Amino acid sequence: RRGRKLTGEGARYLWDVPGDGGDEGGEDDASSPLEPWETGFHSTGGFLAPAFAGDAVATWSPQPDSGRSYWLDDVQVRELEPNLHPDVVGGWWFPEDASVDARRLTCSLRAACAGAGVELRFGPEAEVTSLEMSGGTCTGVHLADGRTYKARAVVVANGSWMRELLPLPVTPHKGQSFSLRMPEGGGGAPMLSRVLFAQDTYIVPKADGRIIVGATVEPGRYDGDVTPEGLLHCLSEATRLVPGLAELPIEETWAG
Repeated sequence: RRGRKLTGEGARYLWDVPGDGGDEGGEDDASSPLEPWETGFHSTGGFLAPAFAGDAVATWSPQPDSGRSYWLDDVQVRELEPNLHPDVVGGWWFPEDASVDARRLTCSLRAACAGAGVELRFGPEAEVTSLEMSGGTCTGVHLADGRTYKARAVVVANGSWMRELLPLPVTPHKGQSFSLRMPEGGGGAPMLSRVLFAQDTYIVPKADGRIIVGATVEPGRYDGDVTPEGLLHCLSEATRLVPGLAELPIEETWAG
């Protein structure tokens, strides 16, 4: 719950830092282009976890400390999202959740860090090859170009590559995803307003009019290849949940 609150506050802070239009707020909509510094913070009624009869969502319940959540029946979920498949029997609604555009957030974070005087190092020569340890405490990092940076605190946040620096049982999980584009000038209500998390898919409407669909879960894979099998899985699960998505153009595909 605290993380949800901090995410919203952080997105708003980053939206304010680089530009001088922050008085208008941090929530964007697809009706106007996003400014370069905007994070795509999108809050239009929370997240919805739709359920089909007998699937994992239908038999699951949120943790007590996960924030406000409500079970909605089949009529109530369609009041929120009318384009759900007729076989959806209900779903969990999380009204406090929101989303951001990960790429825009990264760019805004980089700009905010630069504005605060943070030195950013990129490229193969800046790869951390090992940690400087003293008495069981990390006191710095060794880079590929031979330099060593000393620090009072070190945050290791390189995901599944963490096991190259620490003896941890971390396994990579590759995910393939794609984005769809809502038609411009269509008028009326959007096809989706809320983020959807179902048993085998997630569907995320973005502030700029895109809809992100994902994702495969492929253990032990590092490659960035997009495959027909992976796209077929994502497409079939997403259109099963929201059939109308089948008519939208695919804008981009990626894996990571």
